[in-house]
Amino acid sequence: MKSKIFFFIFKFNYRKQTFNNFLKIKKIKNYYIFDFSGIFKYYLFGFPLYLMACIFKSIFKNFTFITCDARPQLKFNSINIWFGGTSYKVPDKYKNFNNNCFVIENFSKNEKNLIHLYPFKSLYPNFRSDRNVIYIGTINILEDQRIDDLWNLEKDNIFKNLSVIDNKELWVKYNLFNEPRFNYFYIQLKERLRLNLIIELNKIYKSKLILVGSAFKKYFSSSYNDEYDVKKITNLYNGNLCLDFGSKWGSGIVYPRSSQIVECGGLLVQSKQSNNNYDKIDSNSLCTFNSVDEMKKILKKLLEDDHFFKDQFKKQDKIFRNIENNYSTFSKIYEIARLNNE
Repeated sequence: MKSKIFFFIFKFNYRKQTFNNFLKIKKIKNYYIFDFSGIFKYYLFGFPLYLMACIFKSIFKNFTFITCDARPQLKFNSINIWFGGTSYKVPDKYKNFNNNCFVIENFSKNEKNLIHLYPFKSLYPNFRSDRNVIYIGTINILEDQRIDDLWNLEKDNIFKNLSVIDNKELWVKYNLFNEPRFNYFYIQLKERLRLNLIIELNKIYKSKLILVGSAFKKYFSSSYNDEYDVKKITNLYNGNLCLDFGSKWGSGIVYPRSSQIVECGGLLVQSKQSNNNYDKIDSNSLCTFNSVDEMKKILKKLLEDDHFFKDQFKKQDKIFRNIENNYSTFSKIYEIARLNNE
């Protein structure tokens, strides 16, 4: 097989944590990966190499460059990954680029270039006998009577079927699907759902629920401040039940938070995602729930049944420790990177 070479060349260090361990991949089969991200390596190695590739295209035809958030926005043999949202967040001046890639989508916006950055080098868990339920995140509920009314009217239905939010019928019913600010309404309804799911859990698992995020202090006095130290986050996740309610932007099993949980050796306990069409993942083998009752039942069983707890870890490990997952991702990146070369 012919070798293909990939280079990460985005400017700023703060995005490294969002990539999780994906940046640590050095080789998969005939693919070789180099990390030239961060201001120093970007200016010394990454961007000069990209300029050479643009000049000597025939020599560098098997080179592919990966950047993110348009810092910088590249064209030749490159992709630009947008984190933290769908294509709704792309500035107008970059919308015509064919190499924009996304890690999340929702039912109203199926992304042409959706890629999955699968977990890599996951830690083996410390099987805790005294395990806890962990949620690390943030929340930003804005005052809006229209959203409050929608939540109050649909709360019971949503609690019975969390996927209702990702169903077009709900939004058509309230004349919101074609709203210019649809994405705002979608995110705010998800924020309310996230808060109320935690409220339900806090009623049962006060001593077992570890909530990390300064924004939650407004609602839960026992919550902890924001945590950015990777080692501390790893210690919190490893061997515990790690809640994930999905991205507020859309639906997807694999995105930065869920990947971090798996890589840290935590057991991913995730609300069922409507975008489950992943070739490499049997979502039925994961710990998922689609209602408040299902969430409570699966957490109770995982906390009380050691055998079930360990068995779920084994299933998760089997799914995500396969290098074929990210091989397919790099293959897709290679193809998308050539869309602007014509």
